[in-house]
Amino acid sequence: MYTSLAVQHTTNPHTELLTDSFHVVHDGTMTWHDVPGLAQYAAIHVERDRAESTYRFEYSRHPIAALAQNWLVGRGADPAQLTVDVEDPMCTDQATRDLEDFLASSGDRFRLVDDHTYDSPDFYKTWIIASDNRPDPGQQPVRVFYEDVDTATHSYTLRQGGFATVEAARSWVDRLGHPDNPLPPLTAAPSARAAGAGAHSSVAVTFSAPDPAQAPAMPEGSPTRPQRR
Repeated sequence: MYTSLAVQHTTNPHTELLTDSFHVVHDGTMTWHDVPGLAQYAAIHVERDRAESTYRFEYSRHPIAALAQNWLVGRGADPAQLTVDVEDPMCTDQATRDLEDFLASSGDRFRLVDDHTYDSPDFYKTWIIASDNRPDPGQQPVRVFYEDVDTATHSYTLRQGGFATVEAARSWVDRLGHPDNPLPPLTAAPSARAAGAGAHSSVAVTFSAPDPAQAPAMPEGSPTRPQRR
């Protein structure tokens, strides 16, 4: 039950023979895995050695597609070509696209601490706690990336929030879905604040938090698989 989301092939410029293949796929079997909440995306890299008639296969799981892209970009994939391409893509907004592009090209900036995916039709959410290896001045060292899928409208959003500690981030994800638990904003760097003040406007958060009123209570029972992008 693998669904291909993105693929890129590269060739030797002299021989035009295929050398590398990069794939982002969704693993639908993870819904029924014995450990709930595991990452459902996979990044696959196939590297071919034509001279030796051999190939090398690498595989890595990730909680969202942008992080699978990041892993492949680190192995030579072109982020401009390795974009999600399906017949019926989910709708999203520009803030989500910007954050996905940022994550796909962020290299080793973020170290994943923990993640979880809830995949019932009424509550399809993924949260990721990550430490920032190179935070900008004034920004929190820990982030939560939060993907919220609306299966009824075939749409999704990805947002980020900033936290001072991993423990504070865990406290937030433990209360995911509560209306009085908005995602804290990522603090803007001092240079951004200065630029905003010069323009006589307040500094906008890099990516705004989802409307807490739209977050349903966490369901109980075994999840089933909604349609994905």
